[in-house]
Amino acid sequence: MTVAVAFLQPGWADWEAGAILALLREYVKVQIEVATPTGDPETSIGGVLAAADYRFDDPVLSDADLYILIGSDEWSKGETPAITALIRQAVADGKIVAGICAGTTALARAGLFEGRRHTSNGKDWLEGVVPGYAGSEHYVDSAKAVTDGKLVSASGLAPVTFAAAVARLVAPEAEEMIAGYEAMFAREFATT
Repeated sequence: MTVAVAFLQPGWADWEAGAILALLREYVKVQIEVATPTGDPETSIGGVLAAADYRFDDPVLSDADLYILIGSDEWSKGETPAITALIRQAVADGKIVAGICAGTTALARAGLFEGRRHTSNGKDWLEGVVPGYAGSEHYVDSAKAVTDGKLVSASGLAPVTFAAAVARLVAPEAEEMIAGYEAMFAREFATT
């Protein structure tokens, strides 16, 4: 079974976590574990209190198969050294690493965008938060998630394509179901 760790900072974005965690757990049968900075519960923007399984610097996190950095303004405030080391090693080990919204700033700080296509909340925004980050020339201005190898990035406005992109890496055999998931949410924006 695949084990995913969702990293939740204070003020984590409910809509970004909801889409990916539900898809992975319910339909792809991924075991979801939650890490917070101190191992204490963290409250979302919408007031949802999430219990934590681990703190960010817990050594057991290196055993996971997938790392998901959910957006929060806290990511923009500076580097989180334990996360930087963990996701660098995860990429080196061929594991899946995914960041959405401000979670992409941790990917940029870790140097994971060097030589890789990626997106975020806007190129100017990402460069403003992480000045001179490696790989800025590979930024893709996309309304949807961007996948390069086993690295997935998305703006905070793309939770469904972010969830689908990660699910495709975890369970490529489930393409029909994943495409149906995307289509189900796309109906809200279809013109009639």
